[in-house]
Amino acid sequence: MTAAKKRAAAAVLLAAALAAGACGGSGGGQAAAGGQDEAVRETTAAAGETGGAAAAVPSIETLDGQEFDLEEKRGEVVALYFMAGWCGSCIPEARAWSELYPEYRDEGLELLIVSADPNDTPQTIRRFREAGGIGKLPWAIDQTGEFTRSLGVRALDSTVIVGRDGGVVYRDAVPTGRQTLEQEIEEAL
Repeated sequence: MTAAKKRAAAAVLLAAALAAGACGGSGGGQAAAGGQDEAVRETTAAAGETGGAAAAVPSIETLDGQEFDLEEKRGEVVALYFMAGWCGSCIPEARAWSELYPEYRDEGLELLIVSADPNDTPQTIRRFREAGGIGKLPWAIDQTGEFTRSLGVRALDSTVIVGRDGGVVYRDAVPTGRQTLEQEIEEAL
């Protein structure tokens, strides 16, 4: 399959997921008051369970030309945030990651923000960052959808945290606030 066909197939899958209500939420970066835990429980089954080792995950090239290989990150806690350049409800969580990453990087936190939209470009990501006041972070565009699918991500505004042993220790498929993300990071570290 050619790269163009892979991108087209990934775009169709992304559109289908979004048509099913994958991107949205309260717009404030949090589920409705008191609904965060329930929303996480309900979406965990759809997003895949935590625990155990992550399936074989292909490497992905970051926007700065580096190869990001999750297997090489064993021993670190790795946070992966999945978004798209046009997803307005993704801005608050991306902003939270831009605040949290500098605070926890020296303690062993690795971060990769992944655009799950194969039609995004470095310019789209730059505009997303500027619109949200989001600092420079490690970023990649999943051109084929393979990286995203291999982690069981089926919705935008999703976070997967992989523990030091390579197992998934947290995942969500809803907009998540800074406080919850920080709590999950601290538990994983």
